[in-house]
Amino acid sequence: MERKVADDITIECLFEKNPNGNFYSQVFEEYLEKGFIGDAMYNIPVSPLKFPNVNNNNDNVYISEEIYNELATIQDITQRTNSEIPYFMIGWEKIDGSIVFETIFSDKSQINQIECDHNTITQYIANFLQELRPEDIQTIGKPIICKGHSHGKSNVSDNFSYGDLGGYVTLKDDIRNFVRDYNKNGVNPNNIDTTGMLLNPCGDFNMVYYDDREEIRGFYKFNNIQIRTKEGKIIPLPTMSEDGNYLKQSNNKQLS
Repeated sequence: MERKVADDITIECLFEKNPNGNFYSQVFEEYLEKGFIGDAMYNIPVSPLKFPNVNNNNDNVYISEEIYNELATIQDITQRTNSEIPYFMIGWEKIDGSIVFETIFSDKSQINQIECDHNTITQYIANFLQELRPEDIQTIGKPIICKGHSHGKSNVSDNFSYGDLGGYVTLKDDIRNFVRDYNKNGVNPNNIDTTGMLLNPCGDFNMVYYDDREEIRGFYKFNNIQIRTKEGKIIPLPTMSEDGNYLKQSNNKQLS
């Protein structure tokens, strides 16, 4: 998908399809006045707090202890170096609608880079998608590919950026096109879905979903990200907290 197309879809989802579109319009107006134009526009912060919630059936997201430990390491590196670290997670949507992530790939070598590069780890996702079989989906569930990264302290900080959201729009299209072109096992590309995740300075584990169905096109937020330990214990993680709404203007007042 071309960047211009993804940009247009992102703007539509924020301003027109979102019930809090006026909030996001105000945010963009403020930052455009500050000179966030051209490529700098992609760094406009977008708080996920004003997104609608995902479907209740999908709002329970579980990650393994191994994934949590890797995410904690990524957060630690980011806190020490202010570097963005990219990662992908592979999960499955279960019959009850919950999502379980069991695999993670990251590139922790990207130190002192302001923007992370997922290209170094895309081959892991490509290998998974090429080998995926219809019977895997029937027995395990719908595959979910999550594109994640960390944020250091910046003007974006605890918020997603406008560029992040456009990347999630592109991801869904790219994943399905890849399966259509390179999976020889007869997998239906529409049986694969995607999410986006942010590890931010306030410590939240924020995940969003881009739904491309025309009647409900938009960005939706998950509110229940949880660790499932080896013993089966469920531990909630902080998500979408008010502490993460760092959209502040020059007068130091938060947008409301």
